[in-house]
Amino acid sequence: MDIILKTLTCGSFIGMIHFIIVGILYQNPIVAKIYKDTSSHPGVKKWDNKLKYIISMFLGTQLEVYIISVGFIFLISILGKTITNTLILGFIISGIRVYPRFWNMWIQSSYPNKLLIIEFINGTIGSFVIVFGLYLLPI
Repeated sequence: MDIILKTLTCGSFIGMIHFIIVGILYQNPIVAKIYKDTSSHPGVKKWDNKLKYIISMFLGTQLEVYIISVGFIFLISILGKTITNTLILGFIISGIRVYPRFWNMWIQSSYPNKLLIIEFINGTIGSFVIVFGLYLLPI
């Protein structure tokens, strides 16, 4: 029961922080321009309703944060809550979360390479935001 409560409370808080930081990463002028320039590419999904897109993105991301939170809370209780273990978990979670998506999209889709690189970088940063955010919370 304790891990469920920790996951819900810590995961909710970190999920909001993660969503804000990743939003800033994607909406900075350089990245936003790259996305705008590729918006007509056939590999890029079109969203007519921006609010629906943002809500869908938040809910999907939040579920991902809850899953990562469970893994982090469980593993850090075994490994010990140190900065080194958190860094190791950050690399592991980034690798599990970001690399397979990047690789599959690169070899199986026509998604623009520039956007794949942005997804890879921002996904890695986002993973570390989640892991280090959880590290900083009283778990």
